[in-house]
Amino acid sequence: AADNPQDAGLAKREAATEAMGRDEAPDADLDAGDQGDEPEGGDVFNTVLPNDDEEPDRQEKVDTPDGRPNAEWIAFRKHVPYKKALEDTEEWGPLFNPSFEEIQLFQGRVRDYKRREAEAVGVVKCRIKVFRKEDETKAGRSKRDPTEDPKFFQVKSEHESMKQALDLGIAHKLANIYETYPPTSVEVRAYCLKAFQVTPGGFDRKEDGQEYWMHYLNASLGTKSLDSEIQRALNPSFFHVFVFKDCTIPGPSQLIIALRDATIGEWRGPFFDTSGTVSKWKTIGETIVDLEDRWFCEKWKEEKYKPREIRDLVNETGTPGVSQGKLSLFVDIVEQSQAESNPPWDIQVLGKTLPMELRVVVWNTKDTAAKDMYTSDVYVVLELLGVGVPKQTDVHKNVKKKAFGFFNYRLKWKCRYPNDKLEYLMRIGIWDEDTFSADESIAEGVLPLKSLFKDCFQRNQGKTSPDEMEEVWLEGEKSEIRVDQEDNKYKCSWFNFVHPNEGYNPRKHCQAKVQLSVTVLPRAKARAKPAGRERRSPAKLPPHGRPPQPADPIFHAEECKEYIIYSCNELLKKCRGWCICLCCILLVAGVIAAVVGIRMALA
Repeated sequence: AADNPQDAGLAKREAATEAMGRDEAPDADLDAGDQGDEPEGGDVFNTVLPNDDEEPDRQEKVDTPDGRPNAEWIAFRKHVPYKKALEDTEEWGPLFNPSFEEIQLFQGRVRDYKRREAEAVGVVKCRIKVFRKEDETKAGRSKRDPTEDPKFFQVKSEHESMKQALDLGIAHKLANIYETYPPTSVEVRAYCLKAFQVTPGGFDRKEDGQEYWMHYLNASLGTKSLDSEIQRALNPSFFHVFVFKDCTIPGPSQLIIALRDATIGEWRGPFFDTSGTVSKWKTIGETIVDLEDRWFCEKWKEEKYKPREIRDLVNETGTPGVSQGKLSLFVDIVEQSQAESNPPWDIQVLGKTLPMELRVVVWNTKDTAAKDMYTSDVYVVLELLGVGVPKQTDVHKNVKKKAFGFFNYRLKWKCRYPNDKLEYLMRIGIWDEDTFSADESIAEGVLPLKSLFKDCFQRNQGKTSPDEMEEVWLEGEKSEIRVDQEDNKYKCSWFNFVHPNEGYNPRKHCQAKVQLSVTVLPRAKARAKPAGRERRSPAKLPPHGRPPQPADPIFHAEECKEYIIYSCNELLKKCRGWCICLCCILLVAGVIAAVVGIRMALA
């Protein structure tokens, strides 16, 4: 315990902090302990660089209804949102349209031309191209080159004349569609987030006088059909991904996603017997996503984060053309050969895992064991085990055993709960800084924080608005309230720490006491209620209030001058009593000497 075990980690942290340019690096806000950018697959919260949690939150456009970040926005903010179907937007519509011509099929005469789409029984998708065969001789050879057979050239709209089409064109051999569009085996993934503005419909049911609905999603592609879990809500949040494997493009390309109201085999209290099956269902509305339009759009394929879109749910058999609700989703298509190395994202963000932020404020220390004769140069090191590298406060020099060490220093960590890789233990060490030798350990200890994270998770499970979310504080035996410069309140407590060489009883063998504020809050609330690290704003902490510290007289002359004046004043304060006594003694001695001298002179 005499040497500093964190030397390597602290050196790494200092180098990383300096390299990042003090708050210039972008912020990441998902899970801690992983390297690199957001992965192609896996958990969407599984990405944060070790030092990213020290950087300030980015100023990003928040497209939530109240303009404040929530759990859904944090998870999917890299997917550009659109308020309508992509094919109806000005940006994507023109890119999708050139892919194929779509010709609707009807049985007999169209009875209502205005509602002809509802009467269509199918669609023929094709690509129409016009080719012009070059002129040939009587012998059937090309006039341009009699040694060759005549060729076909494609005629395009941008060609001014047939001659230009032949001059600029490339010879084309007639071929089937599979030469132009070779079949590709793909995996289709439909990430369905939530349905909203749903029109009440389906089955007429009541419980305790209140209507309720049992909504679920059904996705079908060709002969394949998949269902989501049932949600008892009018506007349900699904956060469900449909995965269709071994699909072929070109091939069945109409992905139909329907919102249904269901009844199942048995209902038990507030929960469904999930072992039962859907016995009846009614379609509320459905939407159709054309996969081939997207697959043959190069820009869409190049997008790493596919656009989020809001699609209307329409019931053509009930009220054709009228939206029965909206569904927020995004679609991804990957080649089947790459599906295993690029697994689907786990988007069950609500109720399954919750990104959180841990904030710790080191206010003061006291009763710190002296390591340098009568004083110690004190700093505090904190580490959330398994998350990044250790972090430390600045140094308060010349702290005496019975004096306070002043810090007012905030540190932050980002992680998620639950996480099987983390024990949620906070290791805290109080150290004495030495210039010419290794730093010495004054005291150490471990704070178990798992119950704090669990409490925060249970209180905020399912909440999406930062205003509804709660932050949870760690409270000791005697908690008190402190306030920062922006009138934010903090619950703080004193914690005793020991040193292994002195004993393990925190009351008898205490080597240092630290006043801490420890709080855990969801990341959505943390973004809505930001706090700067160290003593910075927002939520700016008050100055530490330390007396002037020793400083280099060459590089920090003013600080050195202040320290000398302060030291002289302190010395005078300490010696004032003795000086007064000495002056009184000298005065009395002088008076006595004067009296004796006068008497001797008169004698």
